[in-house]
Amino acid sequence: MTDVIPHGQSPSGEDPNVLSRLVRARRIGPRAVSALHDDLARDSRLGYGYLGIAAIVLGSCLFLRGLITFISDTVADPADGSIPVRIVAWALLLVALVGSCLLARRFHGRIPAVAFASATVLMALALLLETVANVGTSQPILHTSTVFGVGATLLALVGSRPARQLLVADIVFAVIIVAMLVSGAFSDSFSPGQSMQVATTALLPPLLGALIVKGFGALVQLELDRSVVESALLSPRFAFGMRASDELARLDLDAEQILDGIARGTIDLPLDPEVAAGASSIATELRLLLVAGRHDTWLHHAIEESEVLGPVVTLTDPSGLAGFLDPSQREGLLSAVWLLVADSSRVQPTLQIVIGPQSVEEDGDAPDRMSFPVALTVDGVPKRRIDPAVWPALDRVGDHSEMVTRGSITIVTTVHTVAQQAAA
Repeated sequence: MTDVIPHGQSPSGEDPNVLSRLVRARRIGPRAVSALHDDLARDSRLGYGYLGIAAIVLGSCLFLRGLITFISDTVADPADGSIPVRIVAWALLLVALVGSCLLARRFHGRIPAVAFASATVLMALALLLETVANVGTSQPILHTSTVFGVGATLLALVGSRPARQLLVADIVFAVIIVAMLVSGAFSDSFSPGQSMQVATTALLPPLLGALIVKGFGALVQLELDRSVVESALLSPRFAFGMRASDELARLDLDAEQILDGIARGTIDLPLDPEVAAGASSIATELRLLLVAGRHDTWLHHAIEESEVLGPVVTLTDPSGLAGFLDPSQREGLLSAVWLLVADSSRVQPTLQIVIGPQSVEEDGDAPDRMSFPVALTVDGVPKRRIDPAVWPALDRVGDHSEMVTRGSITIVTTVHTVAQQAAA
């Protein structure tokens, strides 16, 4: 049986780098890819390896920069009565940063939500304390060194929590910095250049870090989805998809448990009403599952089980002709569909795929040859914006022609194949 990667663990029980898990899942097979896809969908696993380490290193450097600024200000004006308050603020930031990094190491790159909330509270208290200490100053942002510490801590956490949470924290942080800038803009001694430099140095690193992690996460999810789609290429003409296979395995286990109980004598014959009802329910679900999948080809499963293709692609193939495509034709068609939908920019197109009707070729030397059209109708993408790689991919399927109408383009490909190739 194909191995499945458990949630949050590799088969060895350790939490490897997310890219290593992706490569291993693709090598094991479609069920492992599906398990990893669900795992990444549940939480953030992007803090593993070099991405999380780089964020912590850069955050520590920014934290040190802010601490040096605080120390230099203290040395320049040792009589400042707000120094004890600022020391407490920096101590809170130090606890937030060091504690978060230690927890990230303890939990393999992902800190618990409670710990992240606690770190956020500590950062907010540090900013509040220094804001109170700066009451009456003409340019608060130039006298607030903790903004560097907050930005540094947020940057160090970008690989440890979901990107959306970090973006929310960054937005709140940005609002506070803008408020500082606005409060100092009305003073006679306002220095816009220096103030903007401080604001940019404090705010930009964590914001860019969160956006990078978010983009990397989207890239990983897209690659996983592509892996799930490509796993259907070698399926028989009519077969179960991964989700149906998992459901079939569950029903098989339930039935096996009942039969094993009867064989061991732990379940008496005739079956009591409760066990009999459970067995009947298993049989009903099994029949429905078998009937539902008898006309579903590999292309049905590739589209249905894809989070990218499923919402925007409609397939009409009543005769299951997609199952007759040879491996090269399948790969070409699937690549074209993926390029038309997943790689489109600016707008999200919709794609309708109509396959058939079938026609038998008149060839005495090859009586089993057949041909049928595959029509791809794309709405929302002009022809000039279609990825040029679509056309070589369709060349592998068959001869094709395009018909452009207002707002849509229809590509009709004539497929020539051998019926016996998909009969298995």
